[in-house]
Amino acid sequence: MSYTIGIIGSGHIGRGLATHLAKTTYPVLITNSRGPESLTDLVASIGGSLTAADLNQTIAQADVLFIAVPWTQLSDLANELQRYSGKIIVDATNNIVSVNPFQLADTAGKTTGEYVAALFPTHRVVKAFNTLAAAALAQPTQSDLGNTVIVISGDDDDAKKEVADITKAMGFEPIDIGTFQQGGALQDVGGALSGVELIKVKR
Repeated sequence: MSYTIGIIGSGHIGRGLATHLAKTTYPVLITNSRGPESLTDLVASIGGSLTAADLNQTIAQADVLFIAVPWTQLSDLANELQRYSGKIIVDATNNIVSVNPFQLADTAGKTTGEYVAALFPTHRVVKAFNTLAAAALAQPTQSDLGNTVIVISGDDDDAKKEVADITKAMGFEPIDIGTFQQGGALQDVGGALSGVELIKVKR
């Protein structure tokens, strides 16, 4: 399908996503809290289909939004998206609120996917791209054996299939690991797949 893709956040994860999305045939917008002028050098260095935009433009124009902002900014972002509905949101966040000392936000017994989906109730949320370290996302292992795996979870099967297609176009191998509840046990920080780079061997 034909999409306009938006990336909200230009930190290490946002930049890694932009690097791969810009190589696809999709138009890609990237935004941050400092405005498009601050992204001039980043866009020039990545090239391809990547364009800087402000937040309102990115939200309005994108059919698929990759969320790569700090956990503490999610509530504000949810407020910005209240005027819209039906967008696919790719949640690449983790609930880390402090690195030193290390601290995770309380998600009230929910997986992070369930928690984020509840913040965006009128949109189609898919959890993906949160398990790889930023360096591995930006420069995944190059192997003749196969491609780096991106695990995907969510409660909307159609949205997961669409995100899987985009993931393949980015050069990764998507693997659906089930619902938010099923996937979260593996994807969330401390889960078996958190911080692990896997290669799916070609048959």
